[in-house]
Amino acid sequence: MNQNDPLLKIRFDGEAVGPGRMPVAYLLRFLTNMNKALQRTGRVLTGEAESVRRRTPAHSIKEEVALDLVLLTHGSPAAVLGFERRQTQEALAGMDFGLEILEKALVGLAAVQKLDDTLPAGYDAGVLMAWRDAGTLFRQGITEIGFTLNHRTAPLTTAFTPEGFTRIQELIQGPQTNIRTIEGRLLMADFKEHGTRCRVHPAVGDPVLCLFDQEQKDEVLDDILQYVRIVGEAKEDPLTNRITSI
Repeated sequence: MNQNDPLLKIRFDGEAVGPGRMPVAYLLRFLTNMNKALQRTGRVLTGEAESVRRRTPAHSIKEEVALDLVLLTHGSPAAVLGFERRQTQEALAGMDFGLEILEKALVGLAAVQKLDDTLPAGYDAGVLMAWRDAGTLFRQGITEIGFTLNHRTAPLTTAFTPEGFTRIQELIQGPQTNIRTIEGRLLMADFKEHGTRCRVHPAVGDPVLCLFDQEQKDEVLDDILQYVRIVGEAKEDPLTNRITSI
């Protein structure tokens, strides 16, 4: 553990970044979804049945995982960010819940990128979805995201990779057949009258009905009017082979 290093360092590698430079839109998207992952991990650790709920997280969890950006440097040619916790009160040894959340989130991130289907401590589908959304940077020129947590004599290091991003998507989808991908603008969502469903309007062709779980409501609400990419098990018209729902 280097006393001069910030508590959490995140390194971004790839053609989308330069020495100490990173597109603001990429950074905001990543940090927003990482924050969701941390808060949802906290909810799971406190025993909540579902980490994805359309309400404000418990005040204590938000405070425990609140981070301040204290460093932006480069690692030839990567962009490296450093964070410290905003926590004002000193926690007792072995009783720092915020540090436990950070550790479980990063240990779990390493675990879910492997082939084991068992979710680690602090993880559920909602946490996976937050990391999946953070990992969309892998489609935009980022090749690896490295984490270093300087909380012990030997720091904890975790790498988030494109292969791990694919694995997380597989865990979210579960065992399925006829997996298809559609892209388009999300223009309608129905949460009450007909169950949880939405419509995605591709650039070409008819709108596609998309069915989603209750735990995905938060993600759908966030993406209304946005251009989205949907991956799921599709039903097709046997005569036209057109996707009728996904």
